[in-house]
Amino acid sequence: MLLKRVVVCACLLNFAPRTVSAVQYEVFIDIEIEEDLYDLLVTEQISESSFDALLLLHQTRVELNRADRQRLYLLPNLDYGQVDRILAYREEAGVIHGLGDLVAAGVLEATLVSSLRAFVVVRAPDAPKSHTNGFVRIQGRWSGRYDRLPPAMAVQARIKTLRNLDMGVAGALTRNGLRRVRWDPGRAALLAESERVRFEVPKLYIEWEDDKWEVIGGTYRVGFGQRLTFDVTDQITPNGFFGDYELRRDNELGLGCKRSAGELPESPCPNGRVRRVTPDYGWTNRLAGVAVGLKELSVGQGWLQAYLWGSYQVHRIPQIELVDTRACDDPRRDEDPACGAPPVYVPTGDPTAPASTATFATLPAMYAEGLAGANVSYFWSDRAHVGLTGYGSMPRWLVEGAELGFQEFSRKPFGGPFGAVGVDAAVGFGAHDLFAEVARSFDAQAGGGGGYGAIVRSVTTLPTAELDISARYYGSSYVNPYARPVSAPDELDGLRARDEAGLRLRATTQLGPHVGLRTVADGWHQLSSRSLNGLVFGRADIQIAPSWVWALWTEYRNSGVQRFLLATRLAYEPIRRLTLSGQFQHRWVGTRLGGLRFQQDVAAILNVTTRPIDILRVRLRVRYDFEDIWDNHRLPQALWAYLDAALTVRERDMLRVRYDFRVFLDHRESTFARVPNPEHWLWVEYVLRY
Repeated sequence: MLLKRVVVCACLLNFAPRTVSAVQYEVFIDIEIEEDLYDLLVTEQISESSFDALLLLHQTRVELNRADRQRLYLLPNLDYGQVDRILAYREEAGVIHGLGDLVAAGVLEATLVSSLRAFVVVRAPDAPKSHTNGFVRIQGRWSGRYDRLPPAMAVQARIKTLRNLDMGVAGALTRNGLRRVRWDPGRAALLAESERVRFEVPKLYIEWEDDKWEVIGGTYRVGFGQRLTFDVTDQITPNGFFGDYELRRDNELGLGCKRSAGELPESPCPNGRVRRVTPDYGWTNRLAGVAVGLKELSVGQGWLQAYLWGSYQVHRIPQIELVDTRACDDPRRDEDPACGAPPVYVPTGDPTAPASTATFATLPAMYAEGLAGANVSYFWSDRAHVGLTGYGSMPRWLVEGAELGFQEFSRKPFGGPFGAVGVDAAVGFGAHDLFAEVARSFDAQAGGGGGYGAIVRSVTTLPTAELDISARYYGSSYVNPYARPVSAPDELDGLRARDEAGLRLRATTQLGPHVGLRTVADGWHQLSSRSLNGLVFGRADIQIAPSWVWALWTEYRNSGVQRFLLATRLAYEPIRRLTLSGQFQHRWVGTRLGGLRFQQDVAAILNVTTRPIDILRVRLRVRYDFEDIWDNHRLPQALWAYLDAALTVRERDMLRVRYDFRVFLDHRESTFARVPNPEHWLWVEYVLRY
C-alpha cells in the first residue's frame, strides 16, 4: 500500500544519521564518562554508527595486555602505526602495567594516551587469581507529574575475577511496552495486554578466556573480517566475540497513550492534551547462546583460529513489520490491503468485548531466531590471514494460531531460513594494509534466493596521516541482515549493504602540531534505480592559541534528497578547571516545499564545563534548534538546557545528578496539545567500583 511505503520512508528519514555515516571517527574522541558520548551525538559531531561503536567499546573496554591488532585498532584516535608500536612494546616489555608506561617509553604521546583511558582495561596477565574488580551502575530518570510511576530505572554490573573469568548483566524496569501477544482467530488479528511495570534482564553473560581458548554463554556479540558475511559488534575491525551487557537511552519523551479507536466509537486516549512520558531504558538484541573460540593453534609458520557459535534469541518487532501470510503470500504487493500489518487489539477486560487498537507499537517476544555460525582463519602474522565465515538462521514465530511473516522492508528476509558464507583475507607490508572479503547470501524469498557482495579496502599509514580507500559491490539480491560493512546511508528493504556499487576515501591528516583534518568522499551507484549518489565530509580542528581551539566542518549528501551542512565550534580553556565552547550549524535540506525553497535548519549550542574541585565536575549545556526557519508551523523549534554534576564519592565511585529543561516554541497543533511543555527531567546515576 502507498500509505505503508510513506510511513516506512518517513521512519527511515527520521532516524537517519545527521552526520556522515561509517566514519571512524569524525572527531578526536576524548571523553571521561558515557554522557560525553551522548553529547557528541546530540551536538552532531559524530554519526549514529560512530556512536554505536563507541558506546559499546566504552561499556566493554579493550584489555591492553590481551588485545590483538584488530582489537587495538578499535580504540579511537589510533592508527595502525601506533597499534604496531604498542604491540612491539608489549612484546619487548612482557607486560604493560599502566597507560603511563606507553608515555614513559615514548610509544604514544601523553594527550593520545589520556584519550584512551575511557576505553581500555589494564590487567597484568600474572595478577593473582584472587584479584577481583568490577562495577555496579544504577541509573534512573523521571519527567514530573505527567510521567508514569515508578520512574524508568536500569542497572548494569560487571565482574572480573580468577584471572580469566568475566561476567556481566543488565536489567531495566520497563513501563511503556505492551505485554503478552496472542492471536484472535475471530478478529483475524493480534491481541496484546496493556502496558504494565516489569523488571527485565535482557543481557546476562559469563565468559572464560585464557591465552588459547575462550568460551561464553549468554548474550554476546561476534564478527569477523570486513563485516560483510557476519557481524553484530558495531566495530570496524571485529575478530571474535565478547560479552554483551549494553544498555542505552532515548532523549525524547514518548506518547503516554498509543491507541486508535479500533472497535470503539472513538480512541480511549484523552482528547485535547497529549501526555508524554519518560522512555524506558533500551537495548539491542543481538545473540544469546553459547560460543567457543580457539584463538591460536600453531600450524606451520603461523597459527589457526577457529570459532563456533550458536544462538537462540527471542526478538521484539515493530507492528508495522508484520504480515499475515495466510492472507498475503508476498508482502511486496503493496496495493493489496491484505498485505498490510495485522491490527493489534488491546482489550481492557473481556477479550471478546470491543477494544481499541495499538499504534506505533513494538510487540514483545514475537519470534525466536535460531542461528549457528563458524569461522576458521589461518594467520601467517598479525597482518596476513585468510578466513572462511558462514552462518545460517531460521526464524520461528511464537504466536500460536497465527501464520506471521516479515514485511519486505524489515531487516530480516521474509519466506523462511537465510544465511551467508564468505571468504576474507588481509595482507600488510610496510605502511600498507590490504583487506578483501567476498560473500554469497542465501534466502527463501519469492523470486530471491540470494546474491553476491564484495569489498576491497586499503589502509595506508603515514607519519602524519592515514588514508583509507575502499571499493564495494553489494548486489540487489544480496540480502544479509548480519552484514555491516562500509556502505552508503540509504537502504533497500531495510538493508544498507545492498543494491550499490561504490568507492569511498577517508583521510585523517595532521598538518603540523596545530591543525588536524578529517575528510571523507563517497560515491555510489544504486543498482536498481541506476542513480548516482555522493557524500562529502570535511572537518578541520585548529589550535589557534594555547587556550583556543576552532573547528569547522561541512557535509554534502546527494541521496534521494540533497543535504548540505555547515557547522563551526569554538572552545576556550582560560584555566585548567574551566572550558567554554560554542557551536553553530546551518543545514539545508533539498526537499523543495511547494517548489519554492529548500528547508533550512539552524542550531546553536553553548557548553560550560568546570571542575571547581578535583572530585566534582559540573557541566551546563544550552541548545537552541529551529527546523525549517521559514515555517514555524511545520517542524520543531526548541530550547533545551541541562545542568549535570558528577561527584567522585570515596576513591572510585561516582554520583551523577542531572536536571534538564526543554521547551517547544513552534506553532504546531501537536505542540499546543503537548504536555508537559516545558519538560523537566531529573536524572540520577550511581557507579560503584570495586
